[in-house]
Amino acid sequence: MKIIITEEQMMSLRLRRRGVELKKIEDIIEYQTEIQDPCDFEDEEDYAYFCIGQGLNFYYNDEEEEDVDEPSEEMVDAREEVEEYLNKKFYDYLVEFYSDSDCE
Repeated sequence: MKIIITEEQMMSLRLRRRGVELKKIEDIIEYQTEIQDPCDFEDEEDYAYFCIGQGLNFYYNDEEEEDVDEPSEEMVDAREEVEEYLNKKFYDYLVEFYSDSDCE
């Protein structure tokens, strides 16, 4: 019996193998919810994308800070999948967090 793995299943497997690295990004996103006041943003979408974006920017060192460890080559290659995964995981949570903040 031959088992066929779809590309979607392979990406999930590839991301699961990067669990420790994903956790670092998730921790940064969660930290953003502690330091960013949701009321400083136009709306829930702006807040969600900012927090997720900050996690990605810090992890991938988009600002090219010298004191920051560079991500592994595998994580650089999987950046699109990582972004998609984190958006799916955190977007609704962050939108709800914004809504619960009584910013209006």
